[in-house]
Amino acid sequence: MKLVFCFTGKTHQGPVRESMEDYFTRIRRYVPVEVIEPKTLRPQTREGRHIILVPDGSTLSSEGFARLLERYQISGTKHLFLYTGGPEGIAPAVIENADMSLSLSSMTFNHQLVRVMLLEQVYRALTIIRGEPYHK
Repeated sequence: MKLVFCFTGKTHQGPVRESMEDYFTRIRRYVPVEVIEPKTLRPQTREGRHIILVPDGSTLSSEGFARLLERYQISGTKHLFLYTGGPEGIAPAVIENADMSLSLSSMTFNHQLVRVMLLEQVYRALTIIRGEPYHK
């Protein structure tokens, strides 16, 4: 399964970009990764599952998120699209196309920081699936 991270707008240089690159390197040890950073986010048309991150989405524990990713892998999902919005949120067309809405927290975070938080949770989920000691 290929993970496709769809982020609205470019990620700024600096610590956020460095953290993202670190997590991309870690995640690529387990699955292929693609990053899309258009100025305006549109729904991807390739076959796969589409998950948006929004404040009012469902919440999962790290273990629950790992089980979700594992189910997608086992079921043969070719692409898993993970969308985060920009300062204005996520475009209605992307929301309408989503299979699932998730929230990392009931709190609001800077859209750049959410990217790192999502990547960390994806990496954590992949280590949980493989029984590796990162998640304690």
